[in-house]
Amino acid sequence: MMSNKAYTDLLALLGIGGAHPGGLELTKTILLKENLSDKKLLEIGCGTGQTSMFLHAMNIDITPVDNHPIMIQKANNRFADHQAGITALQMDIEKTKFKGSSFDFILSESVLSFTDTNKTLPELFRLLKEDGVLLAFEMTKNDTMPLELEDRMKQFYNMPRILSKNEWKETLRHHGFNKVELSPLPLGEIEPSEPEINPSEVIEDMYFEVMNEHEKLTYESQEHVELTIIRAQR
Repeated sequence: MMSNKAYTDLLALLGIGGAHPGGLELTKTILLKENLSDKKLLEIGCGTGQTSMFLHAMNIDITPVDNHPIMIQKANNRFADHQAGITALQMDIEKTKFKGSSFDFILSESVLSFTDTNKTLPELFRLLKEDGVLLAFEMTKNDTMPLELEDRMKQFYNMPRILSKNEWKETLRHHGFNKVELSPLPLGEIEPSEPEINPSEVIEDMYFEVMNEHEKLTYESQEHVELTIIRAQR
């Protein structure tokens, strides 16, 4: 079975924006509930810059970062096409180059689950100002998740752990976040959305095998996982 490197390369080569269930429309719905005016925002794992472009168009001070060079290139091409005047930065969110207490708000769309949360959460806590907010869209597992399927998913996506809602709450509190709210969205209740695609000119055949494996795992796991909106305050 191929690993997360191949899967993240596939997402980058296809230039997929809004890959999580519900896509950009769900992101907009959740973000518009927040008071973001005069706030400094950091988007981690910005991908092709779809959400960052939406926030910039709302006159919000947004800093997009990602660790994949192809994603960074596609995001910056998007920003240049729209003459947005923002730049996506390539960096590892386990150890960023920003000063502490730099941001009022951090947005993460299906990113933290693919990292070592014992490294990324302390870093995000460091970057947030007092009372700052982390808003994350993450996959959470239900009690019904078969161990064998969970192991296959961890191997394919290179995920250290697949956390339940309670485990997310405990982990966030352990790393200093206090007001932690989790809003699960069963996948069957989320409006289907077509992700935006901006494919590279050359995509090797092996990546279509990766796509097949991803679709197979998505189908097998859909009744055992939820998309959970996590809102945690520093």
